[in-house]
Amino acid sequence: MSVKYKLYQDTRKTSPNQGKWYARATVSNVATMQSMAEKIERATTVTRSDILAVLSGLSDVMRDELLAGSRVVMDGIGSFKVGMKTRPADTLEEWMPSRHLKGYRIIFRPETIDNVSNGVRTRSAKALQGIKFEEMGRYSVDEVSE
Repeated sequence: MSVKYKLYQDTRKTSPNQGKWYARATVSNVATMQSMAEKIERATTVTRSDILAVLSGLSDVMRDELLAGSRVVMDGIGSFKVGMKTRPADTLEEWMPSRHLKGYRIIFRPETIDNVSNGVRTRSAKALQGIKFEEMGRYSVDEVSE
């Protein structure tokens, strides 16, 4: 199995990289709780209904913990926390949530491992060890740059 990608050309007129080519990962499938529960059921002695109950409970507890301001750590996967989108205020006294708080997002940070290759130390996502990439197919130039 591999992660598929498509090639795209930067066509933005103001970009310093206009005309250059990039790869973007594509989604080739959707893994739902139901489909993952079926795979877990085949690999373990736990029934699908029990797995779905645990996954549903995990979803509820993660939501509660994130709403409480906790960082949620999933061993072997990574951690999740809430991030904020804000606008600046000129002074501390002027800052008001209703005016300056613009939104939120969930920030995911993958669990990492240290890799040492040729004396160079890098960090990579533990869950994606051994990842492989494969082009999703060939395209005409017109199709790729759209």
